[in-house]
Amino acid sequence: MQNWIDQFFEAYLEAFPPRTVYTGEIPQEIISSPVDNSGWFEWRLMKGTLPEDAYRKLEDQFSVQFPQSFIAWHRSYFFLDGDCSLLRLPHSNPARPLEEMETRLNWFIPEQLIPQQLYPFATEGNDAGMLVFDGREQKGDNEFPVRMYDYDYEGDIAGLREVIFSSFSKLIECMTHYCRELKHRKGFEIIPDFFQIDQAGAGKSGRDYWMGWVDMMKANFEEFGY
Repeated sequence: MQNWIDQFFEAYLEAFPPRTVYTGEIPQEIISSPVDNSGWFEWRLMKGTLPEDAYRKLEDQFSVQFPQSFIAWHRSYFFLDGDCSLLRLPHSNPARPLEEMETRLNWFIPEQLIPQQLYPFATEGNDAGMLVFDGREQKGDNEFPVRMYDYDYEGDIAGLREVIFSSFSKLIECMTHYCRELKHRKGFEIIPDFFQIDQAGAGKSGRDYWMGWVDMMKANFEEFGY
């Protein structure tokens, strides 16, 4: 399992340089550069030390279930950013490794979704909604499909979109590919590759969702050049 996790972080850190804004809650050992005049600094990937039991306690606290692949990915390293442009994964500050995950679970909309076995874990890149694990059907190792939930529906099940990834491991496989390809291709050119990488999710029910991203990114490039 560790191999695909390492491949993701290698591709991610090359595509999105590890820079963030300094706060007093960031341990010195993860900082790899001086803080500049604007408050930005570079951080380093650190080997994770959080036990799996900490995630089980979080699951019990909020009555959620996480895929085993998601737990393995998140606890492998400490890292200060998980923004992949298309979606934003929860980071893991070594001072407070589960804080961002708790924040994504502890507010009004998740309180409505969790009893319906929809478990928030990330946000989508346009800030239109959150990504949830759909736990309404049992899966081995809790490898639930991933859906987007639209904030505008404020907890109503009507805001739940189609499956956009068949599992978290397929999400990571697609994001790894996306990060690698950004070196020489535009984002809107890369996204259709997801349809082959994840034929059961992105390439099936998620096709319209991802083609919406393609159309938007292509229009932005044609109008603004990025």
